[in-house]
Amino acid sequence: MQGISPRYTVLVVTWNGDDLLKTCLDSLVQALDEPPPCVVVDNGAAESTRALCAGYPFVDYVRAPGNLGFAGGNNLGLPFCKTDYICLLNNDTRLRGDSFAPLVRFLDDHPRVAVAQGTLILPRCGGTYDDCGTRLTRWGLQDHRFFRTLPRGPLEAAAVFSAKGAFMMVRRGVLDALGGVLFYDDFKSYYEETDFCHRVWLSGSEVWFVPTEPVEHLCGATSGRMDNAAIWRQYLGNIFFSFLANFSYEGFLRILLPFTVVYAGYLGKCLATGRIRHFCAAACVVRDLWRRRANLKAARRRVQATRVLSDHAFLARVLGA
Repeated sequence: MQGISPRYTVLVVTWNGDDLLKTCLDSLVQALDEPPPCVVVDNGAAESTRALCAGYPFVDYVRAPGNLGFAGGNNLGLPFCKTDYICLLNNDTRLRGDSFAPLVRFLDDHPRVAVAQGTLILPRCGGTYDDCGTRLTRWGLQDHRFFRTLPRGPLEAAAVFSAKGAFMMVRRGVLDALGGVLFYDDFKSYYEETDFCHRVWLSGSEVWFVPTEPVEHLCGATSGRMDNAAIWRQYLGNIFFSFLANFSYEGFLRILLPFTVVYAGYLGKCLATGRIRHFCAAACVVRDLWRRRANLKAARRRVQATRVLSDHAFLARVLGA
């Protein structure tokens, strides 16, 4: 581990989850000979979290002014990460070995790759895989590779549309290519890492899944405490925002239009099944996008200024069946 750990910083965002955070930090100590620098952003602004972090010499504690979500929390912590690579790690994860070194080596050996996701498994689902990166489908949805399947042999490295932010290493240099923007603050949570990966591809860099020692992911341990209808409202709104900001005309026709059909079908299903709260939440997406229009215009200008890959070339690389 020596000689590698100073190359990256682990960035963790937490929200009223001291029990999960302790498990995560303890696993860094137990799995690694020398824990890397770690920045913990506390969206809950809890004194108990500050005290917990004080017990780990390798941890820098950053107190957020409020609950900034996963997006805003990582943005707040980013300036405190001084290394070549930054590894985003969920607070509800647990290492079983050195899962970072393969990502560092892969990024070192492949300079065009700017984002690498490692292997995640779901202990609550019988040790099946969390997704091993995603492919983009022709309906604008994500195909989560190997999700909820049992390991049946060694995994192989592969280019993917998006990496999962629960365990994702980012090359610092790509942030400069993207105008210094990691996530958009108003995404809060859901689809922020996918939008980021989309922008990485458009900037001319690549996103890959890289097999590592599996990291255990207690999936949804934080978001499970949130209102489900509100989650769908945020998630759908962020997808539309991302598509409108990142795609040009070809992407609008090939991806955004089919996704709009899926969205309309979801609204109809909510009405037909009496899920009125979910219908109202999803229907508010259009109003939310109108209110976010200034941010959307700014995001689109930034993408157009930094992109080098056309929609046609991008879709040829990331589109699944």
